[in-house]
Amino acid sequence: MSSANDSGGAPVGDRYKEQYKALSGWFLGPRAENSDVFMDIFKDMFEEHIRLRNDYFPSDPMYITEEIKSSWPYQKEVKDMKAKLSKMQKEMTNSVPFFSPRYQGHMLWDVTMPSLLGFMGAMFSNQNNVDSAASPVTTNFEQQVGRQLCDMLGYNIDKNNAKEPLAWGHIACGGSIANIEALWASRNIKFVPLAVRAALNSLLNKDDAFLDREQVSRALDYSLEVYNTSSKKIENTALKDCTSWQLLNLDIDFVCDFPETVIEFVFKNDKDISLDDLDKHMSDFKVVVENEGIMSLGLFRFMEKHDLTHTPIYTAPANNHYSWPKAGTLLGIGSGALKAIQLDTQFRQDVSHLREVLQDCLDKQVPVLSVTAVMGSTEESAVDPIKEMYFLREEFKEKGLNYALLADGAWGGYFKTMLRDSPGTDIPSSKNGGDGFVPYCELSEYVTEQYNHIQLADTITIDPHKSGFCPYPGGGLCYRNGKMRYPIALFHPEVFHGEDDPTMGVYGIEGSKPGAGPAGILMSHNIIGLSNRGYGRILGQCTTTAKLFYTMWLTVARDDDPFLCVPLQEVPTGYTLESAKAMIKQKIAYKPIAEIFQDETAKDFLKKCGPDTMINTFVVNIRGEKDPKVTNKLQVALSDAMNVFVGTDASRVPLLIMQSGLDAKKHGKGLKEFKKRAGLPEDDEDLNVMANCCMNPWQWNESIFLIGDLFRLMVLNCIGRVKDVDVSHRFILSGPPNFDCNCNDKSFFLEYMTCSDRLEHQYQASIKVVADPADNAKLKHYIESCIKENMPVLFETVSPEGNKDIVPNLYNILHLKDWDQGKYRVGWKFVNDANHAQIRLKVLDVPRYQRLDMSSSVSYPMKQKYFIYGDGDRTIMSHVMSKLPDFQNTVRLSGRPHLMTERMLKQGVVAEIEGVEGAPLFKADSKEMLTPLQRSCYEISFKGELYSTINTTINIEDTVIFDTIVPPIA
Repeated sequence: MSSANDSGGAPVGDRYKEQYKALSGWFLGPRAENSDVFMDIFKDMFEEHIRLRNDYFPSDPMYITEEIKSSWPYQKEVKDMKAKLSKMQKEMTNSVPFFSPRYQGHMLWDVTMPSLLGFMGAMFSNQNNVDSAASPVTTNFEQQVGRQLCDMLGYNIDKNNAKEPLAWGHIACGGSIANIEALWASRNIKFVPLAVRAALNSLLNKDDAFLDREQVSRALDYSLEVYNTSSKKIENTALKDCTSWQLLNLDIDFVCDFPETVIEFVFKNDKDISLDDLDKHMSDFKVVVENEGIMSLGLFRFMEKHDLTHTPIYTAPANNHYSWPKAGTLLGIGSGALKAIQLDTQFRQDVSHLREVLQDCLDKQVPVLSVTAVMGSTEESAVDPIKEMYFLREEFKEKGLNYALLADGAWGGYFKTMLRDSPGTDIPSSKNGGDGFVPYCELSEYVTEQYNHIQLADTITIDPHKSGFCPYPGGGLCYRNGKMRYPIALFHPEVFHGEDDPTMGVYGIEGSKPGAGPAGILMSHNIIGLSNRGYGRILGQCTTTAKLFYTMWLTVARDDDPFLCVPLQEVPTGYTLESAKAMIKQKIAYKPIAEIFQDETAKDFLKKCGPDTMINTFVVNIRGEKDPKVTNKLQVALSDAMNVFVGTDASRVPLLIMQSGLDAKKHGKGLKEFKKRAGLPEDDEDLNVMANCCMNPWQWNESIFLIGDLFRLMVLNCIGRVKDVDVSHRFILSGPPNFDCNCNDKSFFLEYMTCSDRLEHQYQASIKVVADPADNAKLKHYIESCIKENMPVLFETVSPEGNKDIVPNLYNILHLKDWDQGKYRVGWKFVNDANHAQIRLKVLDVPRYQRLDMSSSVSYPMKQKYFIYGDGDRTIMSHVMSKLPDFQNTVRLSGRPHLMTERMLKQGVVAEIEGVEGAPLFKADSKEMLTPLQRSCYEISFKGELYSTINTTINIEDTVIFDTIVPPIA
């Protein structure tokens, strides 16, 4: 439970001596460990909603009677609903498992329990926050969330604080909409002064105007402080005498009050005017200003009327989000009005280039709507120097150029919580010690400095559905001066009911929007807290994870591996690449986190290394590869292997990492330097990259480096996909089809015939296939003939003829769709058939696919390891090769081992054979290798569900193959 201040500002998190343990109460958990808590709360919430429906005018009749419920149409529809929802939920099992520590991809992870429960609870009422009349409760929730976000970001929410403008914030469906709204508001506020003067000039010619000519003339004499290009200093100038350029560069806070200021000036000496009359004049004048404004006239007519010949521009860093050029097209200025600012070698906005662009606009008198600082870019995880950008604006203001400073913190906004303290005394924790200790890693000094000045921006985009861990849709926009939103408001009578109406829907782009979004966000804020003991603690632990992942990416490739892995960020100052790697291997790799954070050298390295905001970007390149096109293909192959696509079986994707790209033109010198470190030429080719977003606050360091081991093996596979050429491949039947039953399942299992003669054959693979129905008779005859002649049932691939757009190497044959038909049709030849007949096979599943690890650092395991896989009818066990020389050994078991679930068997399990040494067994005084499985029954151990160690026995039915695999000839 968190506490909030009396002003309704950002709540702070509770303090605990073992703060990391509080996080466990905020999430459902990767294995739904808090399912009991979730269901208890959800049940209470649903029952409360039932009471609401029953208690609302309780004397009203029941409409769905027991008689209706017993009818056939009713029961059929309910049955159909259950069936279709059940089917939908089964289809949802192939959704991307964002909740899992194996997910290291995009900027989303599991959502907090309070946000999900709050969202679900509010959805029962289906409130629409477009209008307070359709959402009297959730509109209030949205107002609270807006105040909380403004307060957390450093804006003023105290009405009694006259020194700072009153901030305002609201919820949008996402950061894209918020960014577009920010530019919309910047554009409209820019042109208000011209609309004010035009409104006054229009009143001069009206005899029945609410202001007489003397009053209008007095208003036009209002003195403004503007920059005089002749005297090169700021001077007082009458409104009527100001140039359009001068009026386009007034300060935003002044412009927000300009219409009211003019009316107050006109009547400042009129002691007889009442407050009501003054308010009436202000309201009437605002209507005229609106009619003369850009919202009414449109951009073209407005610029034509005021002789504005230069289309206004706006800037954002070259790595800007796609919402920024989209905003230009929507606002009628075009995406070409966006001037992309070059990046420095740290992939942050280059302020020197921004200065050049602004100076050019000043020299040519081109209006600048806004300058955007990105607070956490989505590819490079870079935080722009917003403090320096603010002072640059102050410098240009003195020269007569002014604009809105916008902060795109859609991803990075919540990192400000890491800098907000939770005052008070620590709450004692349980007596248990520090098992599972996960430390809090602070932001770097540079990033801290920028977030300490984020409140200097005029608007801040922030997405609760990103680093706020809340459900979609949940973006947000906060205004430093809440009045900046007025020039984009449309006060339609259907949704606006007067000045005291709290309706949020009249501001912003959206109309209808769910009240459930703000409800979930509010619950998450109030329960977790927007401070370093709440959200800041989550992000602090995630920052630790990101830093540790950085050290893993830096060292994942072994010295003799065929690839390099190069993080985007260079090693910290004071380290060379080699000294950093040596320190990581000695003090960080595979170490418990508590041990790492007791070492000052390791702790200092972690604070200084890696990305600004939790996203590690890196590239994997084949050693010696100079062609960026090949490198780009490798990143695509990695992405294909590590992402869930439509039709993909999510259970076959053991690790999920995002692929992105760096544009050569946009990323400039930084990308060239990055390419150089990756062994690529410093050319103008774009570069595909991989990125892992670290939003899991519980990632143990040991598991991070185990993920690295898994990633390394996947890289070896993908190098094969990119580099392997077209050769034939042999398979042996390991789990035969059942032709005798009447069932439709005629599938069978094949084991790949590993060979070390060439790279294309250095794989272990276990696959499940099915023959084309027309070939089943032919297949059955071949299997029976081989059994009769005591020969192995062997198959050999036959590549398709003609033009091959995609090389039919082993990876593509087993993983790509539709390789059993069309121009990609691969034939499967009967090896032990005199006629070498061919059939067509469709690959149904690939339980195992792994290239042999040829690194010199590989060693034999302590115990022999076997891969057990199959289905309800067949159980197969195949040796896991490690270091050559080794052996290929596949056996059939009598049945599924005890305590190994059918789901685990389908997935495939690596088991250790108890009592059998991991090194190969040789015949005495001979180089002849023997099978280590000398008996028919063995004890095995494997990791079962929830990582439990299972000990059981297996019974070997027969041997499919035993063959020696020797190292390749150098």
